[in-house]
Amino acid sequence: NPLIIEDAQGSCGCTVPEYPREPIAPGESGEITVKYSPGTQMGQQQKTVAITANTEPRVFNLTINANVEEAPEPVLNE
Repeated sequence: NPLIIEDAQGSCGCTVPEYPREPIAPGESGEITVKYSPGTQMGQQQKTVAITANTEPRVFNLTINANVEEAPEPVLNE
């Protein structure tokens, strides 16, 4: 049977997944992308994305780890 991803939910508003809306045939592949916007969060971060699909179990979690560092100040040429 094809894989049907019914939903994908990030653990917070800063974690936004995008997932294939079309069934994925056996032997084929699809891609889930996650946009993470940390805001003021710094250092080691761990977020999850709950995937609901026609699988057993119906819901499983993807774990995303990131090390958030402060962006360097831009150098302005005068």
